[in-house]
Amino acid sequence: MSLDRTVLTRAGAVAILVALLAVLWIGPIGAYFDMVARGADALSQKATLLQRYRALADAPPADHAEPARGDPSLLIPAVPDAQALALLQETVKAAAAAAQVQIQGLQVLRSEGEPGALRVGVRIRGAGDVASLGRLLYAIEAARPLLYPDNLQIQSPAAAPGAPPSPLQFQLDVAGFKAGPSS
Repeated sequence: MSLDRTVLTRAGAVAILVALLAVLWIGPIGAYFDMVARGADALSQKATLLQRYRALADAPPADHAEPARGDPSLLIPAVPDAQALALLQETVKAAAAAAQVQIQGLQVLRSEGEPGALRVGVRIRGAGDVASLGRLLYAIEAARPLLYPDNLQIQSPAAAPGAPPSPLQFQLDVAGFKAGPSS
């Protein structure tokens, strides 16, 4: 009887040990292996990105064709100044609407002559959150004809404690270049 009791005690101890190992495997050890696997995946993605960047850096300069000087798609068409400003205003308004930015004011800036081109610009005052402002800047920089954002000023109005955050107030100059002398 004592032999059976010893065997049962040892079998119980082994069962408890197996149960303890299973709990540890499911809990902290399993979480650790999952974390290591996620880290390995992230490292492999970053290694792939690094290889792509190295390939781009090692590419000969001839692969990176720059637009020709005076490329017509980069300049505002040769139209009268008023039409060029209207085109610039409509482009900025469309970009602001797409970025979900509220335009509060639009001011036409003085045109300036550059060799072979005329600089036309507008100053916009608006409000929006950080993401909307980022989308607006991207839309302006990606626009064709080429537009140049400049003199960005951002203000965050003070909010009362517990009140929802108010949108950022900003001012931004946007300029484009028109081919030829002013009309």
